[in-house]
Amino acid sequence: TVYASWNGATEVATWEVLAGRSTGSLRSVGSTERDGFETTVQTRSQESHVAVQARDPSRQVLGRSRVLVV
Repeated sequence: TVYASWNGATEVATWEVLAGRSTGSLRSVGSTERDGFETTVQTRSQESHVAVQARDPSRQVLGRSRVLVV
């Protein structure tokens, strides 16, 4: 389970979770529409490196979190 929020960013339409074995191998493992201030994204990935990207209604990337090792 990934929790995503971006204080003040009203243009976010979708949160996309990226995961991989390293920072350079991240790929999309799930996404969901933004749901209020904090959105929950369920994924089934077992990868060790995770990041989240915010996308606008036209699917353009607005920003990306730093990569976390979990």
